[in-house]
Amino acid sequence: MDIKILYAIRGWIVFVAFMDFGTAVRSYIEKRSFLSKTIHNVDNFVDEEYTTSRVLGMYSILKALVLVHCSLYIHYKPLLSMGIWSVVITLMLYFTETIYFRAASLNFYVVFPFILNVLTLGCLIYVQKTVRMWDSTLSGEEENEQLLNASVTSRKRRHCRKY
Repeated sequence: MDIKILYAIRGWIVFVAFMDFGTAVRSYIEKRSFLSKTIHNVDNFVDEEYTTSRVLGMYSILKALVLVHCSLYIHYKPLLSMGIWSVVITLMLYFTETIYFRAASLNFYVVFPFILNVLTLGCLIYVQKTVRMWDSTLSGEEENEQLLNASVTSRKRRHCRKY
C-alpha cells in the first residue's frame, strides 16, 4: 500500500473521531440527542435529566478515543480490529434506532454520521486487507533484542552528555 494512501486514511479516521467529539459536545450543550426527540412520546416517559443524550455523548467520546488510537497505531492488528468493531456497533446503533425501533427519525443527524461511518468502515477494512505490517519478518525474540539494543544505546548517549 502506498504510504500516501495510508496517511490519507489515517487523516480520515481522525476526522471521524473529531466528528464524534463534536457529537459528544453537542449532546452536553444542547442536552438533546437524535433519540430524545421521539422518546418523550413513548409511554409518557420524559427524559428530564437528559440521560439519553449523556449516554450518547459518553459513547461518542469512547468511540472517538478508540478511533484516535486506531489511527495512531494502525499497524497493530488488535487496535485496527477495535476501530472496525466500534464503527460496526455505531452503525448498528443508528440502524436499529432509526429503522427497527423507530426511536429516531431519518434526518440529517442520523444520515450524515451513518454515511461517515460506512466510509470509515470501508477504509478500515481496506487497510486490514492490504496492509500487512504486522506480518513482519522478525520473530518475537529478535524484535525484543532490537528494542533492548535501542534502549541500551539511548542510555549510553544520555549518560555521556555533559552539561
